[in-house]
Amino acid sequence: MDSVQSVLDSNTLRQQLMSDHPMHRIKALHALEVARAATPEQQAAARFASRGIPFYSAQDPHYRAWVDKAVGHWERVAGHA
Repeated sequence: MDSVQSVLDSNTLRQQLMSDHPMHRIKALHALEVARAATPEQQAAARFASRGIPFYSAQDPHYRAWVDKAVGHWERVAGHA
């Protein structure tokens, strides 16, 4: 199963990005990164993902804001798929 298939919805994406397992976070970010194509939403998601994952701390408000942005990108891409 590829990482795009393993991230089915925005709630799953959020759970994977908040996981204390690094590979879950990497796979979720990769799902955003491979969502690149012709639409502006997909290009924006790929640019966001190309910056990588910030320092992980589930309690850090900056990390939580980053997760919110990632989920927002995912929802925009899913809405234009």
